[in-house]
Amino acid sequence: MGVSRIFVAAMLCLLPWVANGAEGSYKEVYKNGRYTVRKVEGACKLEILLAKNDRDHQAILALFPSEDFYGELFTEREKVGVARDKVLISFDNGKPRSIPFVPDADAKDSFWRWQYLEDTQELLAMIQKRGEMRVSFSNGTKTFEYTVPLKGSGKAIAALRGCR
Repeated sequence: MGVSRIFVAAMLCLLPWVANGAEGSYKEVYKNGRYTVRKVEGACKLEILLAKNDRDHQAILALFPSEDFYGELFTEREKVGVARDKVLISFDNGKPRSIPFVPDADAKDSFWRWQYLEDTQELLAMIQKRGEMRVSFSNGTKTFEYTVPLKGSGKAIAALRGCR
């Protein structure tokens, strides 16, 4: 891990503050269904809402188009708490891939808990090519599992790649 990745991860700790109303610090570039492309502090990312239904938002998986950044997992404080150990991600009927959290890089605000994920780069290509993604993680007492239909993800990824 290079110093730039650690610096960027530390810089992105400001995200919840930004998302809670600091005008001019972030820009929503694209939004459709579960997908949002957001530019935060000069970096663009794809946020994928993880929810059981349209009203039960429990987590957000955020991916960057550059290996200079870690992926992120935001979990809703009251419904989920802090995810532990790792995240499992699989596509269609494929084998789940284990993605560990970056050690000692978690943060929180009054609504969200978030952690950085190592090695998420090829996920964007898989999201664009596959039909559905399964994401699961545990908070130590309960396992949370989400199935994300990937219809429309190509437009979101095109918006992410065009984000400047």
